[in-house]
Amino acid sequence: MPNSAVAHLATNPVRRSSLIASLLVCVVSTTVALLGWSLDLPRLLDYGYRDLPAHPDDLAGLLAVCAAFIAALRPAPTWLIASLLFSSTLIALLCLFQHPFIATEAVHAGITPAILILLVISVALLRLRRVDLMRVAALTAALAASLAMLAASVTLHATGMLPSPGSVTPPMELAVALPIAITAIVLAAAVLVEACDGALAVLAQQENPGWHNLHYVLPFILVTPALIVVVQGLIVPLPPDLIQLLAVVPLETIILGTVVWWLVTGLVTERMATREFARALDNGPIVMVDGAGTIVYWSRGCEELYGWPAALAIGQNKHALLHSRTLDGTPPLPTGAPGKVGGTELIERHRDGHEVRVLEQARSADGSTTRAVLSMSDITARAAAERALGDSETRLLLAAQAHSIGVFEWDARSNAIHWVGNTETMLGVAPGTIRDYASWAADVFPEDRETIERRMAAAIWAKADRFSFTYRMRRPDGEIRVIEGSSRCFYDDKGHPDRAIGVNIDVTDRVANETQLAAREAQLRSVLETVPDAMIVIDEKGIILTFSPAAERLFGYAARQVVGANVALLMPDHHGVHHDDYLRRYRETGTRRVLDRTRFLTARRADGQEVPIELRVGEARYADVRVFTGFVRDISERLESEERLDSLRSELTHVGRLNAMGELAAGLAHEINQPLTAIANYLAAARRGVAQQADQGGQSSAMLLEQITAAGEQSLRAGEIIRRMRDFAARHETDSRVEPVETAIREASALVLVGYERLDVTICYDLDPQADHMLADRIQIQQVLVNLLRNSLDALYTMPKDNRRIRVATRALDADWIEITVSDSGPGIADVILSQLYMPFTSTKGEAGMGIGLSICRRIVEAHGGSLRAENLAAGGAAFSFTVPRVVIKPGGKQR
Repeated sequence: MPNSAVAHLATNPVRRSSLIASLLVCVVSTTVALLGWSLDLPRLLDYGYRDLPAHPDDLAGLLAVCAAFIAALRPAPTWLIASLLFSSTLIALLCLFQHPFIATEAVHAGITPAILILLVISVALLRLRRVDLMRVAALTAALAASLAMLAASVTLHATGMLPSPGSVTPPMELAVALPIAITAIVLAAAVLVEACDGALAVLAQQENPGWHNLHYVLPFILVTPALIVVVQGLIVPLPPDLIQLLAVVPLETIILGTVVWWLVTGLVTERMATREFARALDNGPIVMVDGAGTIVYWSRGCEELYGWPAALAIGQNKHALLHSRTLDGTPPLPTGAPGKVGGTELIERHRDGHEVRVLEQARSADGSTTRAVLSMSDITARAAAERALGDSETRLLLAAQAHSIGVFEWDARSNAIHWVGNTETMLGVAPGTIRDYASWAADVFPEDRETIERRMAAAIWAKADRFSFTYRMRRPDGEIRVIEGSSRCFYDDKGHPDRAIGVNIDVTDRVANETQLAAREAQLRSVLETVPDAMIVIDEKGIILTFSPAAERLFGYAARQVVGANVALLMPDHHGVHHDDYLRRYRETGTRRVLDRTRFLTARRADGQEVPIELRVGEARYADVRVFTGFVRDISERLESEERLDSLRSELTHVGRLNAMGELAAGLAHEINQPLTAIANYLAAARRGVAQQADQGGQSSAMLLEQITAAGEQSLRAGEIIRRMRDFAARHETDSRVEPVETAIREASALVLVGYERLDVTICYDLDPQADHMLADRIQIQQVLVNLLRNSLDALYTMPKDNRRIRVATRALDADWIEITVSDSGPGIADVILSQLYMPFTSTKGEAGMGIGLSICRRIVEAHGGSLRAENLAAGGAAFSFTVPRVVIKPGGKQR
């Protein structure tokens, strides 16, 4: 309850002035009396009656109550008010029990403490600011005022200031010093007025001035019993039983106050309820019309609804004023017409011209047939909402049809399923096919139905407002469709499921696409995991995004260690420090220097080891994101193989040259030795002839003989030199070891194919697993293979590209020998050449060949104890076969 006194002091200048004047009277009266006591001025203490002066203790108690009352009207702290009231109460109790420190000759002590205590109680209740306690405070203040007025009347009669009409002497025990009586009356009156004002604060909002006057009349009503006794004492003699009469006055005051408060409270409550009801009705759009439809009452709500003030609306026909019509455009029925029952929706016109849609409810006024009360409800917003809802439902249905969405509502109590706009057709079922839960569950896969039921039970247990689901259903034509959806759940007051509204979407195609995409991703992942090349994906800032398993094996890092780090981690320091600058320059200029090109670089492993790599980088963009994919290949083994092949090629070339020299020396020794022999023979015959002539005495013949002899010696010396060369070439020393046959063949093939890639020659191998090891000089056997393979490649120059084939085959002839065959699809060997194929300086290449290659091959094979033969194939082409010693490796590594 707000502080009514403070509120009214702020809004009512008259009351504020009167209250301030009353409080000033109290303060001045007590202050003047205290000054008279302190300055020893008797007239200020008794106002001329020396036998009844005011005592300081009574004055101090009244002054404390007055101060507490002033503090109660202000937002003063509660402790201050309580202290003042406690001081006044303590003084009153000490006076009441005749305490020697307070009053020693106060025969008046009985009435003054009672007044003080009543004032303390009324001020304390006033401070609590509750309506019911305000009423008790008013009664208490009325009692204090009544006692003070009676005491003042007795004092005036006793002092002779007022003549007594009778002969009865007023009792002095009821007399009170006039300063105290006047102060108590004024203070009690002020508290009484404030208490009544607080108790009737609800009337402050009343518009009728008569209700405001009750604030001023009610205090006088409450002190009426005391006023009657006082006035009666002025007119008629005082009754002998004055003390008993004074005892009845407080009781009459209490009874009168209780009855008055009960009546006032009832009247105020009824009045306020009536007023509030009338105001509420007036705020609503209410119209009262007579039998002709003429407006006789026009509420404020109608003014707001239609814009017509009551002064202009009253007296006019309602339907004519508002241009009323029904929804179908026809004029409405007259008010009170027989067919007009219940509410009628009308379209009426506002004063500014816009239309208003209302629901008109007609009721008779007090049973009268000539007047009717019309209650108008503005349903414009509702109609607009209904139209918007209809449009929204139409758009929802169109959207559902466009996206194949089925919208349903499931009644959990009846298990009925209602499809909005027959949208179950979006799922491929006929309208009405799915009518309830059972008909829906009949087409759903059992395992999916069980999953949905478990999720539904969990959602209901948790009182979840929604849950999602996925299931497969079999259409009537046998086709299986995948459905995905979600549902919004509603529960009753007890928490039981009431209904659910949700959507179903046919996602069969999407699931199929996702399955295919997942399969492709799995295939791609499998390829990336098994491909020997490392794959690294970085963003445009060089941060590693993907690190394949092959990259983990190559660099020695786990993917989790490098993902999120800069790719410079995998580079040597001299290259890694510049890599970010390379990326920045590419982003700014777009110049491609590395992309789509094969580069040979050096990478750094986790252990710090640097390895040679082959790098190829590609670029991809998606959603404004640029990434670079690099494929890295470790070429360490390839470089080692190339170095080994280069070394082997040099060694074979050197051996070939030695063999060619040996063969050439053998040929020269064979061919030149004959003419040297003839020279020696001729010189020998000449020497004999010359010798015969010398015997006959010719000196010149002796000199000629000497020269011929020298020539013969020199020719013999040349022959000896040639024989030594032939012997050296004929020794054919070999370094035979156990060698794998397949390794020797494949290394020789690799040597031969270098430089012949453009021929598009297909080489196939038919290797007998039983012929796996040989006892031979690997270098010399590879020289044989190289010569045979090169002869085949040279023979295939003239053949079409689709008929260029070479076959290398091995087979075990027996336990001691292996046969190696090199055949081709070339033109074959001419019969003339075939018969003298192994003779020195005989070649199938014409002038382009020296004719000693096959001769060298045969010499090498024969040095191993084998044989070399050549033949033309029936299907075309030639075949060369040679044998080498076979070695069988038993389990355990033993040779046989």
